[in-house]
Amino acid sequence: MNLSVIKNFFLERVNLENWLCLSIFLLPTYLIKVDIFIFPTNILEIIIAVGFFWWFLDRKHTFSFRTAQIKYTKYLLPLGLIFFGLITGTILSGNYCVGLGIIKGWFIFPLLFLFVSSEILDSQKLKRLFQWFYFSALTIALVSVGYWFFGQMTFDARLKAVFNSPNYLAMYLSPAIAIGLVLFRENKKFYFASLGLIFLAIFFTYSFSAWIAVAASSIVTIFLTKGVSKRTLCGLAGIILFILISFFVFELKNKKVQDVVSFSERSSVSSRLMIWRTAEKLIQDNVFWGIGPGNFQNKYLEYQKFYPPYLEWAVPHPHNIFLAFWLYSGITGLFGFLFLLRIFFREFFKEQKNALKFMALGMMIIFLIQGLADTTYFKNDLAIIFWLACLGMMKKL
Repeated sequence: MNLSVIKNFFLERVNLENWLCLSIFLLPTYLIKVDIFIFPTNILEIIIAVGFFWWFLDRKHTFSFRTAQIKYTKYLLPLGLIFFGLITGTILSGNYCVGLGIIKGWFIFPLLFLFVSSEILDSQKLKRLFQWFYFSALTIALVSVGYWFFGQMTFDARLKAVFNSPNYLAMYLSPAIAIGLVLFRENKKFYFASLGLIFLAIFFTYSFSAWIAVAASSIVTIFLTKGVSKRTLCGLAGIILFILISFFVFELKNKKVQDVVSFSERSSVSSRLMIWRTAEKLIQDNVFWGIGPGNFQNKYLEYQKFYPPYLEWAVPHPHNIFLAFWLYSGITGLFGFLFLLRIFFREFFKEQKNALKFMALGMMIIFLIQGLADTTYFKNDLAIIFWLACLGMMKKL
């Protein structure tokens, strides 16, 4: 094989569309931190930056700001409110390095990825992006089951694999379930086996919010899917509920399950309630501007004096996506986030439905339900998954 053949082979495959698919597959590389001169970053941000500059050099002469303004008009106000709240909170808190780092990693880079994907991918090509995220989640699930097999668990026998906590692993894997369910009919054997593997990894995280979110999203997605008989729908919904109930029944001897069922003072529920009470008082004292991004841990410890001894001391987030937006970006940022959700769900019911929109809907339902007990946005990979769901709802047929 001569060099020209090899060169043509790679040139056909090394394009921006495939680079975006690679980016979504490598979401967990945000865990690999690097410094460029004095600026801290990570591998994922570098991959996204390369994709953006690639797009800029390729499309700078054909890109129209006027067309883009019309295309993204409805999203400018909610994004403006969110950024206004984040920047204001950062300035008022005085924690500039942390605040700007959060704005960069959890908002600017995910939006750059969203923008480039929106500009070059039509709805059919965007479907590949969702599939590559599914492959990424499947790979992480395989690695996670390996961790379980070799007994590499947390001190309380939960699975976290390469992530910092079991909840982070569950938050990464859960949205993939919505994708697999929608694509199930395209390759039943593959998705049956792969969904089972992802379900297994989520199960061993013992993240109850993930279990509930996945079950609720699955039932909603199944019932909204056309072309399936009511009998089949009811059967599938019944199977999902049966599996969820079985998880609890067979794990009744598990300490975490026992603590929840008995409302133990040391249970995760009691811990969440204590965190939410502290977050509520922080909001009462900072109702308009919040406390700024990245300041919850310090403020949480500062407010210890108002409560009995905490059950958890290392709490970087308030374990609720709505409380997090309020505290990090003030009431303006919270309104911006709620406005964005309003646009998302209006797009679903307004436009003709397709697989892309059902995947986006299922992912968002998981994000919001799981986000009632965990902070499902404020992490590099989760932020991109959130905007991927938004992008799926933005694309016209």
